[in-house]
Amino acid sequence: MRKVTLNKALLICYYFPPLGGAGISRPLSLFKYLPDHGINCDILTVKPIVYRVYERELLNGLDESKIYRSGSFDPQRLLYLIGIRNIKNEWIDDSQKFAKRYFPDTKIKWVSKAVRLGRTLAENKKYDTIISTSPPISSHLIAKKLSREFNIPWIADFRDIWTSYKPEQWYDSQKMIIRADHLLREITNSADIVTGINESVCNYLEKGNLIYNSFDSNVAKLWSVPSVPNRFTIGILGTIDSLTPVEPLFRLLKEFRRVHPENFDKLRICQVGRINLAEFDMMINNYQLKNSISVHGFKDRVSTIKILNNSAMFYLGIDQKNGNHITTGRIFDMLASGRPILASVSENSEIANLINKNECGFVYSENNLSAAIDYLNKKINEYSSNNIKPVPDYALEYSSDNMVKKFAEIIKNLIER
Repeated sequence: MRKVTLNKALLICYYFPPLGGAGISRPLSLFKYLPDHGINCDILTVKPIVYRVYERELLNGLDESKIYRSGSFDPQRLLYLIGIRNIKNEWIDDSQKFAKRYFPDTKIKWVSKAVRLGRTLAENKKYDTIISTSPPISSHLIAKKLSREFNIPWIADFRDIWTSYKPEQWYDSQKMIIRADHLLREITNSADIVTGINESVCNYLEKGNLIYNSFDSNVAKLWSVPSVPNRFTIGILGTIDSLTPVEPLFRLLKEFRRVHPENFDKLRICQVGRINLAEFDMMINNYQLKNSISVHGFKDRVSTIKILNNSAMFYLGIDQKNGNHITTGRIFDMLASGRPILASVSENSEIANLINKNECGFVYSENNLSAAIDYLNKKINEYSSNNIKPVPDYALEYSSDNMVKKFAEIIKNLIER
Protein backbone atom coordinates (compact mmCIF):
# COMPACT_ATOMS: atom_id res chain seq x y z
CA MET A 1 0.00 0.00 0.00
CA ARG A 2 1.37 3.40 -0.94
CA LYS A 3 1.93 6.00 1.73
CA VAL A 4 -0.27 9.09 1.86
CA THR A 5 1.06 11.71 -0.55
CA LEU A 6 2.17 14.73 1.44
CA ASN A 7 4.40 16.71 -0.90
CA LYS A 8 4.32 17.68 -4.58
CA ALA A 9 7.28 17.88 -6.93
CA LEU A 10 7.60 19.00 -10.55
CA LEU A 11 10.28 17.11 -12.46
CA ILE A 12 11.54 18.86 -15.60
CA CYS A 13 13.16 16.53 -18.13
CA TYR A 14 13.38 16.64 -21.91
CA TYR A 15 13.99 12.91 -22.26
CA PHE A 16 11.03 10.84 -21.07
CA PRO A 17 8.97 7.96 -22.50
CA PRO A 18 7.91 7.25 -25.14
CA LEU A 19 11.53 8.19 -25.82
CA GLY A 20 13.84 5.30 -25.00
CA GLY A 21 17.43 4.60 -24.09
CA ALA A 22 19.44 5.09 -20.94
CA GLY A 23 18.74 8.82 -20.56
CA ILE A 24 15.16 8.30 -19.45
CA SER A 25 15.85 5.80 -16.66
CA ARG A 26 16.51 8.28 -13.85
CA PRO A 27 13.49 10.56 -14.39
CA LEU A 28 11.25 7.56 -15.06
CA SER A 29 12.24 5.91 -11.76
CA LEU A 30 11.63 9.16 -9.89
CA PHE A 31 8.20 9.52 -11.47
CA LYS A 32 7.24 5.91 -10.74
CA TYR A 33 8.59 5.52 -7.22
CA LEU A 34 8.66 8.91 -5.46
CA PRO A 35 4.95 8.45 -4.50
CA ASP A 36 6.05 5.44 -2.42
CA HIS A 37 7.91 7.98 -0.27
CA GLY A 38 5.04 10.41 0.10
CA ILE A 39 5.98 12.67 -2.81
CA ASN A 40 3.62 13.11 -5.73
CA CYS A 41 5.63 13.74 -8.90
CA ASP A 42 4.45 15.53 -12.04
CA ILE A 43 6.50 15.55 -15.23
CA LEU A 44 7.13 18.55 -17.47
CA THR A 45 8.59 17.34 -20.75
CA VAL A 46 8.36 17.95 -24.48
CA LYS A 47 5.73 16.97 -27.01
CA PRO A 48 6.62 14.19 -29.51
CA ILE A 49 9.98 14.56 -31.23
CA VAL A 50 12.10 12.66 -33.72
CA TYR A 51 14.42 10.40 -31.75
CA ARG A 52 16.77 7.46 -32.12
CA VAL A 53 14.78 4.86 -30.18
CA TYR A 54 11.34 4.65 -28.61
CA GLU A 55 10.06 2.57 -25.72
CA ARG A 56 6.36 3.33 -25.65
CA GLU A 57 5.69 0.31 -23.46
CA LEU A 58 7.36 2.11 -20.54
CA LEU A 59 4.24 4.26 -20.25
CA ASN A 60 2.04 1.21 -19.67
CA GLY A 61 0.37 1.37 -16.26
CA LEU A 62 1.55 4.92 -15.54
CA ASP A 63 -0.77 7.79 -14.72
CA GLU A 64 -0.24 9.85 -17.86
CA SER A 65 -2.49 12.59 -16.52
CA LYS A 66 0.55 13.66 -14.46
CA ILE A 67 2.77 13.96 -17.55
CA TYR A 68 2.59 17.43 -19.10
CA ARG A 69 4.08 18.04 -22.53
CA SER A 70 4.88 21.48 -23.88
CA GLY A 71 5.52 22.55 -27.42
CA SER A 72 9.01 23.42 -28.62
CA PHE A 73 10.87 24.95 -31.54
CA ASP A 74 13.95 22.76 -31.11
CA PRO A 75 15.19 20.86 -34.20
CA GLN A 76 13.93 17.43 -33.13
CA ARG A 77 10.43 18.77 -32.47
CA LEU A 78 10.38 20.69 -35.77
CA LEU A 79 11.45 17.59 -37.71
CA TYR A 80 8.60 15.69 -36.10
CA LEU A 81 6.10 18.41 -37.03
CA ILE A 82 7.05 18.20 -40.72
CA GLY A 83 6.45 14.45 -40.70
CA ILE A 84 9.90 12.91 -40.14
CA ARG A 85 9.83 9.95 -37.78
CA ASN A 86 13.14 8.10 -38.18
CA ILE A 87 16.65 9.46 -37.66
CA LYS A 88 19.19 8.22 -40.18
CA ASN A 89 22.62 7.03 -39.07
CA GLU A 90 24.36 9.78 -41.02
CA TRP A 91 22.30 12.38 -39.13
CA ILE A 92 23.50 10.93 -35.84
CA ASP A 93 27.09 11.06 -37.05
CA ASP A 94 26.72 14.76 -37.94
CA SER A 95 24.67 15.72 -34.88
CA GLN A 96 27.59 16.94 -32.76
CA LYS A 97 28.70 19.53 -35.31
CA PHE A 98 25.10 20.67 -35.70
CA ALA A 99 24.47 20.81 -31.94
CA LYS A 100 27.40 23.13 -31.31
CA ARG A 101 25.59 25.88 -33.21
CA TYR A 102 23.23 26.22 -30.25
CA PHE A 103 24.01 27.36 -26.73
CA PRO A 104 23.81 25.74 -24.31
CA ASP A 105 22.24 23.00 -26.44
CA THR A 106 19.73 22.36 -29.21
CA LYS A 107 16.88 22.34 -26.67
CA ILE A 108 17.17 26.06 -25.93
CA LYS A 109 14.15 26.57 -28.22
CA TRP A 110 12.12 24.43 -25.80
CA VAL A 111 12.66 26.75 -22.84
CA SER A 112 10.09 29.48 -23.49
CA LYS A 113 7.19 27.11 -24.16
CA ALA A 114 8.14 24.88 -21.23
CA VAL A 115 8.29 27.89 -18.91
CA ARG A 116 4.84 28.98 -20.09
CA LEU A 117 3.32 25.58 -19.30
CA GLY A 118 5.34 25.40 -16.09
CA ARG A 119 3.84 28.67 -14.91
CA THR A 120 0.33 27.30 -15.33
CA LEU A 121 1.25 24.13 -13.46
CA ALA A 122 2.96 26.00 -10.63
CA GLU A 123 0.01 28.34 -10.18
CA ASN A 124 -2.50 25.49 -10.02
CA LYS A 125 -0.51 22.71 -8.38
CA LYS A 126 1.39 24.65 -5.70
CA TYR A 127 4.52 22.51 -5.90
CA ASP A 128 6.76 22.09 -2.88
CA THR A 129 9.88 21.57 -4.96
CA ILE A 130 11.15 21.61 -8.54
CA ILE A 131 13.67 19.09 -9.89
CA SER A 132 15.45 19.52 -13.20
CA THR A 133 17.73 16.88 -14.68
CA SER A 134 20.28 17.31 -17.47
CA PRO A 135 21.27 16.78 -20.20
CA PRO A 136 19.98 18.95 -21.71
CA ILE A 137 21.31 21.89 -19.70
CA SER A 138 18.29 23.84 -20.96
CA SER A 139 16.11 21.93 -18.48
CA HIS A 140 17.90 23.80 -15.67
CA LEU A 141 17.12 27.15 -17.29
CA ILE A 142 13.41 26.30 -17.14
CA ALA A 143 13.66 25.27 -13.50
CA LYS A 144 15.65 28.36 -12.57
CA LYS A 145 13.02 30.63 -14.08
CA LEU A 146 10.10 28.90 -12.37
CA SER A 147 11.92 28.61 -9.05
CA ARG A 148 12.58 32.34 -8.94
CA GLU A 149 9.11 33.38 -10.08
CA PHE A 150 7.23 31.16 -7.62
CA ASN A 151 9.81 30.95 -4.83
CA ILE A 152 9.90 27.14 -5.04
CA PRO A 153 13.00 25.25 -3.81
CA TRP A 154 14.97 23.81 -6.73
CA ILE A 155 17.12 20.69 -7.11
CA ALA A 156 19.45 20.70 -10.14
CA ASP A 157 20.41 17.12 -11.06
CA PHE A 158 23.33 16.41 -13.40
CA ARG A 159 23.43 13.05 -15.20
CA ASP A 160 26.42 14.40 -17.13
CA ILE A 161 28.56 17.50 -16.74
CA TRP A 162 27.47 19.16 -20.01
CA THR A 163 26.68 16.67 -22.75
CA SER A 164 28.37 13.28 -22.60
CA TYR A 165 31.48 15.43 -22.94
CA LYS A 166 32.86 18.17 -20.71
CA PRO A 167 32.68 21.73 -22.11
CA GLU A 168 36.40 21.68 -22.87
CA GLN A 169 35.92 18.48 -24.87
CA TRP A 170 32.73 19.65 -26.54
CA TYR A 171 33.81 23.11 -27.75
CA ASP A 172 36.79 24.10 -29.88
CA SER A 173 36.59 27.76 -28.86
CA GLN A 174 38.01 28.92 -25.53
CA LYS A 175 35.35 31.63 -25.53
CA MET A 176 32.59 28.98 -25.62
CA ILE A 177 34.30 26.91 -22.92
CA ILE A 178 34.38 29.94 -20.61
CA ARG A 179 30.77 30.73 -21.44
CA ALA A 180 29.72 27.18 -20.59
CA ASP A 181 31.67 27.29 -17.33
CA HIS A 182 29.95 30.54 -16.34
CA LEU A 183 26.54 29.03 -17.03
CA LEU A 184 27.32 25.93 -14.96
CA ARG A 185 28.41 28.14 -12.04
CA GLU A 186 25.26 30.23 -12.41
CA ILE A 187 23.08 27.10 -12.27
CA THR A 188 24.86 25.49 -9.35
CA ASN A 189 24.93 28.75 -7.38
CA SER A 190 21.24 29.40 -8.00
CA ALA A 191 19.91 25.93 -7.19
CA ASP A 192 19.08 25.11 -3.59
CA ILE A 193 20.53 21.61 -3.99
CA VAL A 194 22.81 20.13 -6.65
CA THR A 195 22.99 16.38 -7.28
CA GLY A 196 25.31 14.41 -9.56
CA ILE A 197 25.55 10.80 -10.67
CA ASN A 198 29.21 10.29 -9.77
CA GLU A 199 32.19 11.88 -8.03
CA SER A 200 33.65 13.28 -11.26
CA VAL A 201 30.48 15.24 -11.94
CA CYS A 202 30.28 16.58 -8.39
CA ASN A 203 33.98 17.45 -8.32
CA TYR A 204 33.77 19.27 -11.65
CA LEU A 205 30.80 21.30 -10.43
CA GLU A 206 32.62 21.85 -7.11
CA LYS A 207 29.47 20.88 -5.23
CA GLY A 208 26.74 18.29 -5.29
CA ASN A 209 25.20 15.37 -3.48
CA LEU A 210 26.31 12.09 -5.03
CA ILE A 211 23.35 9.96 -6.06
CA TYR A 212 24.31 7.14 -8.40
CA ASN A 213 22.17 6.25 -11.36
CA SER A 214 20.36 2.95 -11.01
CA PHE A 215 18.79 -0.16 -12.43
CA ASP A 216 15.02 -0.53 -12.10
CA SER A 217 14.44 -2.79 -9.09
CA ASN A 218 11.35 -4.36 -10.61
CA VAL A 219 12.86 -4.97 -14.05
CA ALA A 220 15.97 -6.49 -12.44
CA LYS A 221 13.82 -9.37 -11.17
CA LEU A 222 13.90 -10.70 -14.75
CA TRP A 223 17.59 -11.58 -14.52
CA SER A 224 18.19 -15.33 -14.11
CA VAL A 225 21.08 -17.75 -14.39
CA PRO A 226 22.10 -18.89 -17.91
CA SER A 227 20.22 -21.90 -19.25
CA VAL A 228 23.07 -22.94 -21.58
CA PRO A 229 25.81 -23.79 -19.06
CA ASN A 230 28.24 -25.28 -21.59
CA ARG A 231 28.56 -22.08 -23.64
CA PHE A 232 30.41 -18.96 -22.52
CA THR A 233 28.63 -15.92 -23.94
CA ILE A 234 29.90 -12.35 -23.70
CA GLY A 235 27.00 -9.91 -23.72
CA ILE A 236 27.29 -6.49 -25.38
CA LEU A 237 24.58 -4.25 -23.95
CA GLY A 238 23.66 -0.75 -25.09
CA THR A 239 24.58 1.77 -27.78
CA ILE A 240 27.83 1.29 -29.67
CA ASP A 241 29.45 4.47 -30.96
CA SER A 242 32.69 6.45 -30.73
CA LEU A 243 32.17 7.13 -27.02
CA THR A 244 31.28 3.51 -26.22
CA PRO A 245 33.39 1.53 -28.70
CA VAL A 246 33.27 -2.24 -29.23
CA GLU A 247 36.47 -2.63 -31.25
CA PRO A 248 38.68 -3.01 -28.13
CA LEU A 249 36.79 -6.23 -27.40
CA PHE A 250 37.23 -7.47 -30.95
CA ARG A 251 40.96 -6.77 -30.80
CA LEU A 252 41.17 -8.69 -27.54
CA LEU A 253 39.28 -11.65 -29.03
CA LYS A 254 41.56 -11.68 -32.07
CA GLU A 255 44.57 -12.15 -29.78
CA PHE A 256 42.64 -14.55 -27.55
CA ARG A 257 41.95 -16.80 -30.54
CA ARG A 258 45.66 -16.93 -31.30
CA VAL A 259 46.69 -17.73 -27.71
CA HIS A 260 43.77 -19.96 -26.63
CA PRO A 261 42.16 -21.43 -29.76
CA GLU A 262 40.56 -24.27 -27.76
CA ASN A 263 38.66 -21.86 -25.51
CA PHE A 264 37.87 -19.42 -28.29
CA ASP A 265 35.68 -22.12 -29.83
CA LYS A 266 33.59 -22.09 -26.64
CA LEU A 267 32.97 -18.36 -26.93
CA ARG A 268 29.88 -16.64 -28.26
CA ILE A 269 29.01 -12.94 -28.40
CA CYS A 270 25.49 -11.57 -28.06
CA GLN A 271 24.77 -7.94 -28.98
CA VAL A 272 21.65 -6.00 -27.96
CA GLY A 273 21.46 -2.22 -28.38
CA ARG A 274 21.51 0.57 -30.93
CA ILE A 275 24.27 0.23 -33.52
CA ASN A 276 25.22 1.42 -36.97
CA LEU A 277 24.61 -1.97 -38.56
CA ALA A 278 26.76 -1.37 -41.65
CA GLU A 279 29.78 -0.34 -39.56
CA PHE A 280 29.19 -3.14 -37.07
CA ASP A 281 29.00 -5.78 -39.80
CA MET A 282 32.21 -4.46 -41.31
CA MET A 283 34.02 -4.86 -37.98
CA ILE A 284 32.60 -8.36 -37.51
CA ASN A 285 33.93 -9.37 -40.92
CA ASN A 286 37.30 -7.70 -40.37
CA TYR A 287 37.82 -9.63 -37.13
CA GLN A 288 36.35 -12.86 -38.52
CA LEU A 289 33.65 -13.11 -35.88
CA LYS A 290 30.68 -13.79 -38.14
CA ASN A 291 30.18 -17.31 -36.80
CA SER A 292 30.62 -16.29 -33.17
CA ILE A 293 28.19 -13.42 -32.80
CA SER A 294 24.44 -12.87 -32.75
CA VAL A 295 23.27 -9.32 -33.54
CA HIS A 296 19.87 -8.19 -32.25
CA GLY A 297 19.97 -4.39 -32.45
CA PHE A 298 17.78 -2.29 -30.17
CA LYS A 299 15.13 -4.14 -28.13
CA ASP A 300 12.76 -3.19 -25.35
CA ARG A 301 14.03 -3.73 -21.79
CA VAL A 302 12.20 -6.95 -21.07
CA SER A 303 13.30 -8.51 -24.36
CA THR A 304 16.86 -7.30 -23.80
CA ILE A 305 17.15 -9.15 -20.51
CA LYS A 306 15.56 -12.29 -21.93
CA ILE A 307 18.08 -12.31 -24.78
CA LEU A 308 21.07 -11.55 -22.55
CA ASN A 309 20.16 -13.92 -19.72
CA ASN A 310 22.41 -16.56 -21.26
CA SER A 311 25.43 -14.27 -20.97
CA ALA A 312 28.23 -15.38 -18.69
CA MET A 313 30.00 -12.02 -18.83
CA PHE A 314 29.40 -8.46 -20.07
CA TYR A 315 31.69 -6.23 -22.08
CA LEU A 316 31.72 -2.46 -21.62
CA GLY A 317 33.90 -0.02 -23.52
CA ILE A 318 34.32 3.71 -22.87
CA ASP A 319 36.54 6.09 -24.83
CA GLN A 320 39.69 6.13 -22.70
CA LYS A 321 40.63 9.65 -23.75
CA ASN A 322 37.33 11.47 -23.20
CA GLY A 323 35.22 9.21 -21.01
CA ASN A 324 36.76 9.12 -17.53
CA HIS A 325 33.88 11.16 -16.06
CA ILE A 326 31.13 9.02 -17.59
CA THR A 327 29.01 6.49 -15.71
CA THR A 328 26.93 5.09 -18.54
CA GLY A 329 23.54 3.80 -17.40
CA ARG A 330 24.04 0.30 -18.79
CA ILE A 331 26.62 -0.58 -16.15
CA PHE A 332 23.92 -0.64 -13.47
CA ASP A 333 21.96 -3.24 -15.40
CA MET A 334 25.19 -5.22 -15.72
CA LEU A 335 25.73 -4.98 -11.96
CA ALA A 336 22.16 -6.18 -11.39
CA SER A 337 22.74 -9.17 -13.67
CA GLY A 338 25.43 -10.58 -11.37
CA ARG A 339 27.78 -11.23 -14.28
CA PRO A 340 31.44 -10.14 -14.25
CA ILE A 341 32.23 -7.11 -16.41
CA LEU A 342 35.15 -6.98 -18.82
CA ALA A 343 35.73 -3.26 -19.27
CA SER A 344 37.94 -1.47 -21.76
CA VAL A 345 38.15 1.80 -19.85
CA SER A 346 40.78 4.05 -18.31
CA GLU A 347 42.02 2.82 -14.95
CA ASN A 348 41.21 6.30 -13.57
CA SER A 349 37.63 6.32 -14.84
CA GLU A 350 34.37 6.24 -12.91
CA ILE A 351 33.56 2.88 -14.50
CA ALA A 352 36.86 1.44 -13.28
CA ASN A 353 36.15 2.76 -9.79
CA LEU A 354 32.76 1.02 -9.73
CA ILE A 355 34.14 -2.29 -10.96
CA ASN A 356 37.12 -2.25 -8.61
CA LYS A 357 35.05 -1.13 -5.64
CA ASN A 358 32.64 -4.03 -6.08
CA GLU A 359 35.25 -6.55 -7.28
CA CYS A 360 32.94 -7.52 -10.10
CA GLY A 361 35.13 -7.57 -13.18
CA PHE A 362 38.37 -6.63 -14.88
CA VAL A 363 39.56 -3.30 -16.32
CA TYR A 364 41.96 -3.35 -19.24
CA SER A 365 43.56 -1.28 -21.97
CA GLU A 366 46.02 -1.96 -24.77
CA ASN A 367 48.79 -1.80 -22.14
CA ASN A 368 47.54 -4.86 -20.25
CA LEU A 369 45.87 -6.86 -23.00
CA SER A 370 47.66 -10.05 -22.00
CA ALA A 371 46.28 -9.76 -18.46
CA ALA A 372 42.76 -9.34 -19.88
CA ILE A 373 43.28 -12.46 -22.00
CA ASP A 374 44.36 -14.39 -18.90
CA TYR A 375 41.31 -13.12 -17.00
CA LEU A 376 38.94 -14.17 -19.79
CA ASN A 377 40.59 -17.57 -20.11
CA LYS A 378 40.31 -18.13 -16.36
CA LYS A 379 36.63 -17.18 -16.36
CA ILE A 380 35.91 -19.61 -19.20
CA ASN A 381 37.71 -22.45 -17.41
CA GLU A 382 35.92 -21.73 -14.12
CA TYR A 383 32.54 -21.03 -15.67
CA SER A 384 29.44 -22.49 -14.14
CA SER A 385 25.99 -20.95 -14.19
CA ASN A 386 25.84 -21.77 -10.48
CA ASN A 387 28.45 -19.04 -9.90
CA ILE A 388 26.08 -16.36 -11.16
CA LYS A 389 23.72 -14.71 -8.70
CA PRO A 390 21.31 -12.14 -10.17
CA VAL A 391 20.99 -8.93 -8.15
CA PRO A 392 23.95 -9.69 -5.85
CA ASP A 393 24.36 -7.84 -2.57
CA TYR A 394 26.91 -5.39 -4.01
CA ALA A 395 24.37 -4.26 -6.62
CA LEU A 396 21.71 -3.16 -4.12
CA GLU A 397 23.40 0.21 -3.61
CA TYR A 398 22.62 0.96 -7.26
CA SER A 399 18.93 0.01 -7.26
CA SER A 400 16.14 2.42 -8.14
CA ASP A 401 14.80 1.81 -4.62
CA ASN A 402 17.96 3.26 -3.14
CA MET A 403 18.26 6.10 -5.65
CA VAL A 404 14.69 7.29 -5.16
CA LYS A 405 14.99 7.00 -1.39
CA LYS A 406 17.97 9.36 -1.45
CA PHE A 407 16.12 11.88 -3.60
CA ALA A 408 13.09 11.66 -1.31
CA GLU A 409 15.24 12.41 1.74
CA ILE A 410 16.76 15.45 0.02
CA ILE A 411 13.35 16.71 -1.08
CA LYS A 412 11.84 16.38 2.39
CA ASN A 413 14.81 18.04 4.07
CA LEU A 414 14.66 20.87 1.54
CA ILE A 415 10.95 21.43 2.11
CA GLU A 416 11.37 21.40 5.89
CA ARG A 417 14.10 24.06 5.91
